[in-house]
Amino acid sequence: MMSAAAWGGGGGESGDRARIGRAIDAVQDSVDHIDSLVQRHAAIATLDSAVREIRRRTGVRLEADSVAGGYALDRAGRVLATVADSALLTLGGQYLWIAPAGHSTRRPVGIPDPENSLRAIGTVELQNGSVRTKSRERGDSARPVSVTVLASDALTADAWSSAFFEMGCDSALALAPRLEPSRVSVVCADSSGVRWTPDLDQRVLLPRVPGGSADQRRTRAAGRAGRAP
Repeated sequence: MMSAAAWGGGGGESGDRARIGRAIDAVQDSVDHIDSLVQRHAAIATLDSAVREIRRRTGVRLEADSVAGGYALDRAGRVLATVADSALLTLGGQYLWIAPAGHSTRRPVGIPDPENSLRAIGTVELQNGSVRTKSRERGDSARPVSVTVLASDALTADAWSSAFFEMGCDSALALAPRLEPSRVSVVCADSSGVRWTPDLDQRVLLPRVPGGSADQRRTRAAGRAGRAP
């Protein structure tokens, strides 16, 4: 189920609350409608286009319904953006932040530890748009433990987090900076540690390792993928 909070709207406090309340009811209905389409295996052109593009660029095959959550968040966000100055929406662990126009905002988002829900493997600063994390418990050391993608829209974050999770950290960190027109940022954790794309420098914070050096506390993708300073 989607959760949403929204603020402002320029119509006075009571008017804002009424309009935002109606909008939140409408976006929940929209999410339920999309879920019903997915349950009936109905074709949704936007989803089909997104998974075709992922396959063309990477060879990874995604099911269209696996990224329906991101699509639903985007539709909901567009509705709330018409009545609110800012909004935060979440669905299935994915977040979409709508920032006030012309304002720079910074929201730290925790990256959950897949083996302990009470811990985070780090935090990443979300300035606007969406963040999506795919994770699994440690097992096959060749595969990522966690992949977090930040993008300007929720569908892009949802689809690329799934693709990068299948590709592995080295390939994900090499490809992400080259994606156009989509702009995605990645935080990826595997047996090599936690690494991220260069554009996230100063925006990722890892837990301090007692007695550890700065290099032991952080790793970033520098130069070609898989190479750390």
